[in-house]
Amino acid sequence: MAAVFVLVLLVAGVGLIVSGMDKLQTRVPTCFGRPMEPGDICRARPTGTLTDGMPEPHDSTYQEQLSGLTSGGWTSIVLGAVLLLLGMVIAAAWMAGSGQDERR
Repeated sequence: MAAVFVLVLLVAGVGLIVSGMDKLQTRVPTCFGRPMEPGDICRARPTGTLTDGMPEPHDSTYQEQLSGLTSGGWTSIVLGAVLLLLGMVIAAAWMAGSGQDERR
């Protein structure tokens, strides 16, 4: 069971890193799937009633969308690296623990 958990952490970490790198390579921000150009404004689409604590949707400019890609990319890369590191630490501890069981 521990091996499956470690494998999931490692795969998720690699996936997040690859996803983050892809976001950093994106040169054209999009608005609901459509490419934007400098000067464009992405109009927010309210999806329903707002609840307490939820930010109100707001329009965003081309530059804001591009900045969001960059910060989202780095966030994904850092989170992926943390998951990879956590997976490796758990794997090392698991392997060290199973090695002690064999010596008994």
